[in-house]
Amino acid sequence: MKNLSAFLIPVFFILFSTLAISQNDYADLILVNGKIITVDGDASIAQAVAVKDSLILAVGTNAEILAYQGPETDTRNLSGRTVTPGMIDAHLHLMYYGQAENDYVNLRHANTISEVVQALAARVALTPEGEWIIGDGYFKLEDMRMPTKWDLDSVSPNNPIFLNSQGGHYGSANSEALRIAGIDADTPDPVGGIIQKDSVTGEPAGIFWNHPAMDLVRYYIPPLDEDDLAADVIFAQELCLTTGITSYQDVNTRGRKRVMGYYKALDSLKARAFMLYTIEKTNDINTSLNDLFVYKGPWLSLGGDKFLLDGQPPTSYTYEPHPGPSWDLPTWDPDTLEKVVKQLHRAGHQIAFHCMGDHAIDLALDIIEAAQADSFRLDHRHRLEHCMIPSSDAIVRMKELGVVVSLQPSTIYSSALFYLGFWGQERASRFMPMRSLLDRGIPVALGTDYPTIPNIAPKYTLWTATTRMSETGHFLGFPERVSIQEALYAQTMGSAYAAFEEDIKGSIEVGKYADMVVWSDDMYSIPVNKIKDLYVISTIVAGIVYNNPNVGIEHYYEKNESQGFELKQNYPNPFSEQTNIAFEVPKPSHVQINILNNNGQFVKRVMDKILHQGKHKIVFDASQLASGIYFIQMKTERFTETKEMYIVK
Repeated sequence: MKNLSAFLIPVFFILFSTLAISQNDYADLILVNGKIITVDGDASIAQAVAVKDSLILAVGTNAEILAYQGPETDTRNLSGRTVTPGMIDAHLHLMYYGQAENDYVNLRHANTISEVVQALAARVALTPEGEWIIGDGYFKLEDMRMPTKWDLDSVSPNNPIFLNSQGGHYGSANSEALRIAGIDADTPDPVGGIIQKDSVTGEPAGIFWNHPAMDLVRYYIPPLDEDDLAADVIFAQELCLTTGITSYQDVNTRGRKRVMGYYKALDSLKARAFMLYTIEKTNDINTSLNDLFVYKGPWLSLGGDKFLLDGQPPTSYTYEPHPGPSWDLPTWDPDTLEKVVKQLHRAGHQIAFHCMGDHAIDLALDIIEAAQADSFRLDHRHRLEHCMIPSSDAIVRMKELGVVVSLQPSTIYSSALFYLGFWGQERASRFMPMRSLLDRGIPVALGTDYPTIPNIAPKYTLWTATTRMSETGHFLGFPERVSIQEALYAQTMGSAYAAFEEDIKGSIEVGKYADMVVWSDDMYSIPVNKIKDLYVISTIVAGIVYNNPNVGIEHYYEKNESQGFELKQNYPNPFSEQTNIAFEVPKPSHVQINILNNNGQFVKRVMDKILHQGKHKIVFDASQLASGIYFIQMKTERFTETKEMYIVK
């Protein structure tokens, strides 16, 4: 094992126990003197855990677990640190991330179309004429538009170019790519897709919305080699280990080659992978049923299939209009979709549906209901992925139909204003309604949608689920926040359940995989707003310890002490007319103190100025506000913190 010094200790003593432990029962790994959050059925907290042959051997007190210590046991003192089950990301695209980093032109840091073109020009200079160039990852361009063929032609008239947006649901091509694909002014839109055309001339602009349209061009791109795809997975999994992800569900495995790429990487996997095969066209069902097979393994599983029913917010399938290029266009013909899903459902496959808009969500529920009427299955666990703006009636149907809902709360952290811009305040108030889903008894799994969303670390998923706050301090669907205990359960046991793996993953219990995370602090006891500041000290998969090479213990504490910003709890609290708001500033800073209502909406700004270093206090007059729950928000350039306050009159 590498870099074990972070919490490897010499064992100077052994606590004896009355338990009779045979030599065959000696543990391979023991963690003692910690807070073990088991996430078991009783929400137990233990002191120590023992591992043998990659499985959890025992969980209990220090004395109980040290009884399993043998002469070759790797014993580690947690020194009070917290251990949770390994994080299970229920929705990411790990191979796609590896491709974007290793095989494509990385456009994630491009802020303008000019910067996109510059990055492509550098690749064109190294690429033989006629070879394809693929770019990936542009998103919030300051130009407020997508690159057109005219933008791309300026840098590459002789190399076909195709660009994937960061979310992968819209893209751009140059004229050479359009020529190869045979796309011109007379080319009709495919079912479920849009070829954007110039409003005056009618010629294609090189912009494609939704996969059916994008695939008109992507069909001609030479496929990547399976060995290259395996290398992409092996490269990308290292990022999982540094963030505490021990298992992940790649729910958009497009094409047989990508599935085979995962199988080729099998012997090198360090984190456990679960795949869903994407059905883009009706003939994909033949591949799923005849060439592939549902497979369960300790390191790699193929669970079933995935359908995309709409795109991202610009092409989300909704009942009411939004400002994107389409709002009433599903990516599948509903009748065709029903026929295909029924076949897969009869074959016993688990099926996931990408559905963002409220109409897309209802379409998924209609299809599941029709499949159940055709061939009833008691425990199908069909999944709704994203499920961003469901109606209250849809939530009732989810419970009745036995679906699992897979959410990605950290989308709020990175993109709250993006969603508000397309759906408006009323629809956005229904955004990923985790509280409502849990209250209804619907199983919820949590993931990141990485790299569509730029934050792969589960700490952002947990933090946003409990705060509903964006990176910029905006709230989205604030009443739908949940407790950290509920969020952690959904991230671990909920995500395991979503893959039919709750008997082997998701909690620290005897007989389950020894997949755990050692954290820098206790997520159950620190203030909620500090959850996003947690660091992974070590990730343990199958009893193998991977220390995080990016963050040491000392670095973590130095970072927090040097930051030094702190908003203290107001006093008195509750109060009627006035309360004191105290806070600390470690260096001269521009500070805002805002008051927000129970929905996270702005009410009043009580401070907005540059302050010197030190402790500060202001008196807030609430005489004009009604009784209720409010929030104090402290904001600086790189710091945001909130506290609840209660006005009682």
